[in-house]
Amino acid sequence: MDKYKKVLLPKNNYKPWLVSIILFVSDLISISLSFFAAYLLRGALIPSLGGNVNFKTLAPILYFLYIVILGLFVAYGFYPGSKKSGVIELQQTILLVSVSFVIIGLAIYIFGFGSQISRFVFISAWIISCIIISLFRLFIHNRGSLYSWWGQPIVVIGKEKDVTKIISRFRHARRFALKPVIALLLDEDYISGYIDGIPAFSNSGILQQEIRGYGITLAVFVTNTNEINRKQKKQIYELSLSFPDLIYVMGESTLSSLSMKPLDLAGSPAIQVKYNLLNNWSRLMKRFADLVICLLSIIITLPFFLLLAAFIYLDSPGPVIFVQKRIGKDKKYFNLYKFRTMVTNADEKLLELLKNDETIRNEYKKYHKIHNDPRVTRMGRFLRKTSLDEFPQIWNVVRGEMSLVGPRAYLPNELDEMGDFTSLIVRVSPGLTGWWQVMGRHDVSFQQRLKMDEYYIINFSLWMDVYIMVKTVWIIISGQGE
Repeated sequence: MDKYKKVLLPKNNYKPWLVSIILFVSDLISISLSFFAAYLLRGALIPSLGGNVNFKTLAPILYFLYIVILGLFVAYGFYPGSKKSGVIELQQTILLVSVSFVIIGLAIYIFGFGSQISRFVFISAWIISCIIISLFRLFIHNRGSLYSWWGQPIVVIGKEKDVTKIISRFRHARRFALKPVIALLLDEDYISGYIDGIPAFSNSGILQQEIRGYGITLAVFVTNTNEINRKQKKQIYELSLSFPDLIYVMGESTLSSLSMKPLDLAGSPAIQVKYNLLNNWSRLMKRFADLVICLLSIIITLPFFLLLAAFIYLDSPGPVIFVQKRIGKDKKYFNLYKFRTMVTNADEKLLELLKNDETIRNEYKKYHKIHNDPRVTRMGRFLRKTSLDEFPQIWNVVRGEMSLVGPRAYLPNELDEMGDFTSLIVRVSPGLTGWWQVMGRHDVSFQQRLKMDEYYIINFSLWMDVYIMVKTVWIIISGQGE
């Protein structure tokens, strides 16, 4: 193992203190910017609303916000903030910021300072803080996760099949800030090798202690839920002796903590699962939010998109809007609207490409799309890169045929390939954007898309929708679309 450590194990660059400092400073700046934005906004409205605003009077609120918000963030493990999904952190961020403003608001009322404080500034600072702190954290985690010192090194333990899957997921889900550096396999005939570039060895107590001595404190134990038995309970106990921090992954499942609630049934651990998106109240709230956001979007952005339509018309011959049949809720077909991004005879060209090029044929079979598709126009490449080609689907949302967030709107000829996923996916409205679009749109196979759509439906929450929409805005701004 000594030779292995020197040659194969990468240097442990993890710096949780540096990650914590960066996030702490980011939160400090976000709070300050939010408060000053609210203050300046109120000042700009003095000619309309009257009154006056004095920063010296308001300054104590800013200082209390620093103390309360950052204190709650520390208490809830936001520094360094690993092992949190983006949806969970967004939910906790908005709740903790809101609780902080409630606490300070109560203090202002109790101590009789209400008449001296601008309610407009206070409420505006609350709303802006929720937005700016969340966006700053999303950006910092996204950029920071690219550096080796951001992620905590971990050892993954389990059967080769399960370990391979979980390592792939950790590589994709950089937001968790957990970096597999070595795998210990429970397969009896396994000796040594590599899994997705990660060195792997047959599990043993000696190796566990060697790895622990290297400074790795977190182990991820993954196993199929059908294989839980006395032997594996013993393995978990033995692992806990080597690694003080242990994550137990219960096999492959579309369920997550967003849809599960732990229960204790007379000493037997159990999980309650709730399909939130199939709940009528959740659907009603989602529909209301869709309509409000769509109507506001149309009012604000209509001139810009009329300009885009003119560019599309001038760029290549053909209609500005592309209409295509898609599968909607309850298997009802509807016309989906998009800005045209391809030449007008795209279907005929596709058949020709699939017939003459085996590489393209295999790619299309797996992903149902073609990388660097030659049928895409110049304007179409821009629209796809920024995802602006999807904007006309807002009309589908207003009509009730789609939702802003949901599973993909599948083509009729894809119905057979959807298989067992069909019955669940068609129970809800398809979305303009969705989980797979923001979590892996470039390298996700058709079957993986179906699994990710299933995951979204099972684990839906309004927080998850907010997170997806924030990520969608980031994709549009950064130009990371297809």
